Amino acid sequence: MKITSTRTITDKEGYEAMLYTLTAYWQATNSTDLTDILSGGEYLAPDIPADSAFWAYWQEAIEKVRREGPPPLKVLS
Repeated sequence: MKITSTRTITDKEGYEAMLYTLTAYWQATNSTDLTDILSGGEYLAPDIPADSAFWAYWQEAIEKVRREGPPPLKVLS
């Protein structure tokens, strides 16, 4: 699947989308291994992600930020 999106997001939306993406990836895979995450997000060829599901997580995360705003604050005890 080739990425063809030309939409832009703010720095803040990007950061919040990253948080949602990493949470979705962790929930789907139970992996806390950074190499798993990075290998899913890298490109195999220009605009072609190694794992198309990772791109889907990213797009879902962007929409979630726009719909719901930032992830909930973590309460530290």
